[in-house]
Amino acid sequence: MASLAWFNRDWLIARAYILMLESSGRVEDLQIDRVIDILGIEPGTTVADIGAGTGVFTRPFAVALNGQGVVYAVDVNDELLEHIERTAREAGLDTVRVVRAAADDPRLPGPVDVIFICDSLHHIDDRDTYVETLRRYLRPGGRLAIIDFDGNFPHIDPSMQYSTEELDGWLSQAGYEPEASYDFIPENFFRIYRCEDCPD
Repeated sequence: MASLAWFNRDWLIARAYILMLESSGRVEDLQIDRVIDILGIEPGTTVADIGAGTGVFTRPFAVALNGQGVVYAVDVNDELLEHIERTAREAGLDTVRVVRAAADDPRLPGPVDVIFICDSLHHIDDRDTYVETLRRYLRPGGRLAIIDFDGNFPHIDPSMQYSTEELDGWLSQAGYEPEASYDFIPENFFRIYRCEDCPD
């Protein structure tokens, strides 16, 4: 994940990033409860939150599990992973496990039912290769859910932008099938893909 590497690992910068990602406006716009309901996250589910950032989705996923299942909070930044680990512990969320990813591999310790990537795929180099890599971590019938900025979002470097048509192409080439598409998150798309023949 050349992903979150752009912002340096300095503690002060990480703290500023935490404040930005957890701002009330951003959290409200993401409609986290609605996303969880659509994904069907429930007790017994195994979820990987890739590019987890501050854990803004990780913790609600864990709440939905109600103590049964696992949420892997995956990121390349140690400061953010420490933040997630601490806040999950303080909230009594025992199903959260932090995973230090590589730039090109989430390094999940086992197969999952859902891989979730929010506002991070545009930071990843070789996205077509990356989504192919994710296949080996999904159980058969597992789903890959992606939320990211639409092509008109003004604050994203043009070199990092991609279209939903490009995304569909990468996922199709990697063997995923489109399952659903939503547009209720401002300036973001939300797409879900299924992998019926992913290895177990």
